[in-house]
Amino acid sequence: MGPTADDLDGYSNATVYPDGTVVRISVRRTEDEAYPSDWRYTFHYGALTAGPETLDDGTIRRYDNAHERTKGHERHVALNPEPERIEFPGIEELYEQFWDEIPKPRFGPDTGDTHD
Repeated sequence: MGPTADDLDGYSNATVYPDGTVVRISVRRTEDEAYPSDWRYTFHYGALTAGPETLDDGTIRRYDNAHERTKGHERHVALNPEPERIEFPGIEELYEQFWDEIPKPRFGPDTGDTHD
């Protein structure tokens, strides 16, 4: 069983791997009108240096709602330069989906890892 919404609220961490990849997670509840879902989040898996297998910013896979009010929830996947608009299944479900799609060991509040 993964973390609850309360576990995820306020969680932020970045882990750099020896292969030059990084996983960054940032999640928080918000009352900001720019985020109708009441969440502001980024689940990012990428390379520290952009290359032929990444987007220009090094992204390999990212879920975010940086422009939720105007663009909704998005999934960015290398090598497609256009993000895909997705339905937001809920923060817990999206967290699990992200980890299921990347080849790195999970970390997060559900593993006792709460450092920033």
